[in-house]
Amino acid sequence: MRFREIVGYLRERNKLSLRNVRTGQEIWHVFVSRINMVLAVVALLLILFVAVLTTVAYTPVLDLIPGYPGSRSREALIANIMKLDSLSAEVSRWEEYHTNFAKILDGQVPLSETDTLRRQGVKGTVSSRIGLDSVLRGQMTDDNSPYRLSEENNARTRAEVTFEMLPPVKGIIAKPFSPKTGMYGVEIAPAPNQVVLAVLDGTVILDTWNPETGNIVAIQHGGNMVTIYKQVAKVLKTTGERIRAGEAVAVTGQLTDSKIPHMTFELWYNGTAVDPENYIVF
Repeated sequence: MRFREIVGYLRERNKLSLRNVRTGQEIWHVFVSRINMVLAVVALLLILFVAVLTTVAYTPVLDLIPGYPGSRSREALIANIMKLDSLSAEVSRWEEYHTNFAKILDGQVPLSETDTLRRQGVKGTVSSRIGLDSVLRGQMTDDNSPYRLSEENNARTRAEVTFEMLPPVKGIIAKPFSPKTGMYGVEIAPAPNQVVLAVLDGTVILDTWNPETGNIVAIQHGGNMVTIYKQVAKVLKTTGERIRAGEAVAVTGQLTDSKIPHMTFELWYNGTAVDPENYIVF
């Protein structure tokens, strides 16, 4: 009985009217109940809550509150974290540089950790040498090798003509040498806008472009050896130019949509592709 009385009290209708003071005539009226007023207040509070939540989520209103970490503070924090990460990477590179420099002074051969892991199979495997690899190395170490060119006025051998090929670019091997899958060289992921160097002395025999591999540069070296540089952004040499080891021949592409531009390097000996990783430390 008590519950019915409460429900009846809440549902009891009341007339809310608007009258003219002078004439006493009713101008407007509406019937409301106590439960309708409660529901209207709840609906109003929900609308206010949604409006405030939308304002906070999609507008920079929080930035106006002193001391509150708004979007600007978060952006500054992310920027500082990125700078700290770049600084840590730069310090690591300097530490590796000094370590390798100390090894050179001690007569050791510096080898980066990434290259060691890659050659041990952690980051990929290096293809086994084919027969031409041994033949090529034998010719390069022979006293009558075409790469042991003496200077005209000096009997000593130039350092760059010994069989120490320069890396065309510094980077990570994205795809190793695999003739069975059509990869006749190695695909390198270098830094954007990096200069591509000639690995040995030679003559440019081709500078062209095609829709599959983009810009291409081919250099003829002594001993019937050819190096090919594919997917470069810009070619710096033309066909027929004589080039020295370490001289710039092209430039890698720019960083687009957070994608590192790749470059393919091929090494051909006597018309057969050989694995560049057997001769160059990338």
